[in-house]
Amino acid sequence: MTKLRIHLIRHGEKKLFLPDPALTELGVSQAKKLAKRLNKEQQAQHQPAAKIQRLILTSPKKRTRQTAAILAQELGLKVQVDDFLDIDNVLPNTPASKKKIIDHFQQYLNLREIDDKAIELLEILAVTHSQEIKNFWRILGGPEKAIADVYECGVWSIELEADEIEFKWTEGDLNP
Repeated sequence: MTKLRIHLIRHGEKKLFLPDPALTELGVSQAKKLAKRLNKEQQAQHQPAAKIQRLILTSPKKRTRQTAAILAQELGLKVQVDDFLDIDNVLPNTPASKKKIIDHFQQYLNLREIDDKAIELLEILAVTHSQEIKNFWRILGGPEKAIADVYECGVWSIELEADEIEFKWTEGDLNP
């Protein structure tokens, strides 16, 4: 069975007090630093590249699209806008919401027409907002200490395999 790893990534620092703000210079720098780190991690993985498929999803907001574009350029991937990651998608903390989140991301396994024998891991880089990261994390049952501060360009990872869910996160931010 193919594993699904979802990296919930907060966008870089944004300009303040605008309806749909862009990234600041610092935000661009944070995204570039994260992209280099992710590229290095990808190259260090012990699985052959043929066994892993990666996909970048982003909220439709400008700051997340900019962050995703920087990641995509470094990693050689395309970006797909996913409204499920938008800032206003707040779900109640219920078993139905947990199922909705898991089903939403698992649909990409089916859309990619993955042959379970060939692909061992589908890795989704989901660029979104602090509210969505906190909401998804809580609903899926992640450790509360991991979302005390949702740092810019921080990464909160959720791995799904069968009925098991594993959680990992980065500490600190990526300020140069």
